[in-house]
Amino acid sequence: MIDNQQVATPTDVRALIELSRQREQQNDLPNALALANEAWQLAHQNDLTALDLTAELLQQLAQIHLRRQDFAKLEEFSQPLLEVARQLNDEAREAWALLNVGIVRSVESDYQTAMTLFVESLEKSERARFRLNVAHCLINIGNVYANLFNYEDAFDRYQTALNDYADVLNVPTRIAINLNIGNLCHTAEQYELALEYFEKGIEIARETDQTDRLAHAHALVSRTQLALKNIEAAAEAARQAADWTPTSRQINLLNLAEIGFLTADTEGSAEHALRGIAAARRVKDDASELRGFALLARIFEKIEDFKRALRCQKIYSSKQADYLRTQRIMHALDLEIRYSLREKQRKIEALTKENSYQALLLEQNGQIAQQNAQLRQANEELQQFAYITSHDLKEPIRMIGSFSQIVQQQFVSKIGNEAELHFRYINEGVTRMNALLDALLQYATIGKTELDHEMIDIQQVVRVARENLQLKIEETAANVLCGTLPKVVSVRSLLIQLFQNLISNALKFRHADSRPVILINAEDRADHWLFSVEDNGIGIADEQKERIFVIFQRLHKRAEYEGTGIGLAICQKIVGQLGGRIWVESMLGKGATFFFTLPKIQ
Repeated sequence: MIDNQQVATPTDVRALIELSRQREQQNDLPNALALANEAWQLAHQNDLTALDLTAELLQQLAQIHLRRQDFAKLEEFSQPLLEVARQLNDEAREAWALLNVGIVRSVESDYQTAMTLFVESLEKSERARFRLNVAHCLINIGNVYANLFNYEDAFDRYQTALNDYADVLNVPTRIAINLNIGNLCHTAEQYELALEYFEKGIEIARETDQTDRLAHAHALVSRTQLALKNIEAAAEAARQAADWTPTSRQINLLNLAEIGFLTADTEGSAEHALRGIAAARRVKDDASELRGFALLARIFEKIEDFKRALRCQKIYSSKQADYLRTQRIMHALDLEIRYSLREKQRKIEALTKENSYQALLLEQNGQIAQQNAQLRQANEELQQFAYITSHDLKEPIRMIGSFSQIVQQQFVSKIGNEAELHFRYINEGVTRMNALLDALLQYATIGKTELDHEMIDIQQVVRVARENLQLKIEETAANVLCGTLPKVVSVRSLLIQLFQNLISNALKFRHADSRPVILINAEDRADHWLFSVEDNGIGIADEQKERIFVIFQRLHKRAEYEGTGIGLAICQKIVGQLGGRIWVESMLGKGATFFFTLPKIQ
């Protein structure tokens, strides 16, 4: 010990801290705490306030109180340790302090704050390669998920800690994780798998002489064997479980009660059940208390003590309602936490992306400036092309058509049939050229403006497309039928254009002697919607299925079917713009089905 009256040095304080660590490692927590407190007083009396020394003192005191499960004291020393670690830029120590504060919040059932702290600690621990802290973060995150009844995510975190970090975890922790996973499997009624994890825990406990944990594991095995109706195995496990162990007393008493009930020992069964309920209340084990009252109701019913059976059943029903209400609250909190974590992750990803982009700009500023200039020139040329297409090229075509009509009208009485035919060819060519220019402009401008995504009812989109094609539908007496169509997040104008082109295509390529029937359906797939537009038209040959999506490619003579040969190319460009793909399945003469996908956007 150091004489408090003499002037102490940082070396003296560190010597006391080291002695405290040694006592703590020997599980002599009272002496470890006394030495740490002495070091703390000595440092303050001698005004030894260097940040690194303060951090060592705070960490040792927090570690001892963590071992003692004195959570008020744990927070008292972890909060200042967090600030000191940040000043020192010590990410590993900061991560450890965050984990401690998260544990305190978790004990207080403030799971949302706890989860935020655990996740932050996990990220810092991974960056600092602090593997032990990573493992404990995963375990505590798993504990939070288990308390929120989110067993799948709890299982995942426990399993990761066990598989990837077993080498840094101490024996009690490895036993606890195996038992926790076994409990999750038991809750999910995967009893055989639960037994595997319980047996792993038992094996580790036997090898290391962990008597209390061994008893707890046997109690869990007994409960699971009962679920499997293996009464003899359950009884053997119950005999090996010491009912004095605080963590398993209520479980083992209820196991014995159920074994007694199944073996016609109703008197002993009732006594064990009552003791099990009392033990469950002492440790606030709601699930075991529920189990106890349900079992008591069965026992009293069996011995025809219906009054007590009814009373136990009422208590069970009331507590079950409370338990289910708690489950619903925790499920809602779980969703809230997951949403909060996802939003945080999105912000981090956005910030990371922005930082990476800024770094790239700094490194490649000259190259990007040149690329920007090239892009500007390309955009200007595209704008000029669009203008020429929509105005300059159409103007001479319009003049040709106008003057052709004037000449034809002035000399109508003087020209022969052959010349009149030539004039008709000119007028038809002008009309086709105008249509081609309009279609080309439409194709070129798809996706050149900012796309506004919104929630869209595809049923309404198809209705608008049908209204736009109403005259053609009436003219062909077509029947356009829709199955159940979903709502999707997409671009309304492009989807209307897409369905309108596909329906128009089906109306155009119909059999001359039959009424067109068009069926529109959708299927829900894992990450996308699959839409189909099926017709009973002329169909498409196998060798032409890819060609039909190429711009200006026509499969039929113009005299047979009108059009510019650009409609399906526009469909393909729209679907690609929306993140999907389009294809056709068909047999020549037996109709065609156009399929396209749209991704599910949250």
